[in-house]
Amino acid sequence: MSLKSKQGQQLSVRAAVIATMTAATLVGLSGPATALPTDQVVQFAPTLTRVPGNNCSAIINAETVPQPQSGQFGVRVRITQTGQGCGAYRVAVRWKNLDSGYADGQSHRVNESGVIEAYDGGVIMGMGMGPGAGRVEARIVTLTENHHELEQLSGTARFTLG
Repeated sequence: MSLKSKQGQQLSVRAAVIATMTAATLVGLSGPATALPTDQVVQFAPTLTRVPGNNCSAIINAETVPQPQSGQFGVRVRITQTGQGCGAYRVAVRWKNLDSGYADGQSHRVNESGVIEAYDGGVIMGMGMGPGAGRVEARIVTLTENHHELEQLSGTARFTLG
């Protein structure tokens, strides 16, 4: 394959990824996810990210997971990854309680196959996931293994914890 042909193919792949990311973002921006304290599950807008590797990218869909304790939540993530020779990275939930101002988050490693290494079936929970009662804004971000943010369009959700 010639260098010019390979460059054209890479540009085509990048254009397709950008088109997909733009379309998914527009769908996600149609309205913020909101919930009442009695709601069980809130969907995040999709997170679209480039990941380490040869033209690797991922779409991360996420939703809240009810917790038995008041003022706490978990997040279940589903990752669809494309590309060749993709490397490991981290997916994180960062949140802020809009009423108290308290902010924190938590991350887990995603292996080369795009599988999150969380203990409970892809659910991120535990330390750092207790913003307390109130209105919460959360976003999904991707990080290098050294905790630097990757190129991405972060998915967000807003909900209320009782």
